[in-house]
Amino acid sequence: MRAFFIVLFCLSAEITVPLARPQAPVPKAATKPPLEVGTRQPLLDVTTLVGNRHPTWPEFSGKVVIVDFWATWCGPCIASFPRLNELKVQSAGKPVEFLSVSYETRGQVEPVLRKFPLQTTVSLDNDFGTFKAFHAWGIPSVFVFDTKGSLAAVVYPEDLSLELIQTVLNGRIPDVEQEKAWDDPAGAEASFRAMREKAVKAEEQRSAP
Repeated sequence: MRAFFIVLFCLSAEITVPLARPQAPVPKAATKPPLEVGTRQPLLDVTTLVGNRHPTWPEFSGKVVIVDFWATWCGPCIASFPRLNELKVQSAGKPVEFLSVSYETRGQVEPVLRKFPLQTTVSLDNDFGTFKAFHAWGIPSVFVFDTKGSLAAVVYPEDLSLELIQTVLNGRIPDVEQEKAWDDPAGAEASFRAMREKAVKAEEQRSAP
């Protein structure tokens, strides 16, 4: 099972097991992608790392837009950088836009990017609005939108390919396994927010006179 956001629970309790007749297994809830294919232009509220711009959907009109969500602590996210860089080079001259979104601070992101360069348009989420709109808690997570702004696929980075991008450029829905939504979005958001607040406080302390 692929899941890259790890939460450790430490439980200490006395457990007793009463005798009982066998019970029928409880069926598992059906898994769903973070957003349904066909979803149109979720909230995009980010600031680019370079230039402090605020990209909007209208400026991507007529383009396939690839939005990947990542964080500096996420090993699989960092491991996906070379693939994203290669696909960006291979897509040169085509109406394709790559947008990489982290919820973290500039102070967290910039040192990592100096060591592991990312050639996409790296952006920082503004108060988690974009993460929440995309339900993008199971990072790394890649959302591919068609030229009309409709979601064509949600995939893991290793499933993103030039063929998939071309399929979406051709106006078709790619036949690919959709990434599954994270099963505890509230817990993920709380943890992400706590990590960001800790980083902000540390940066404030370092900059204090």
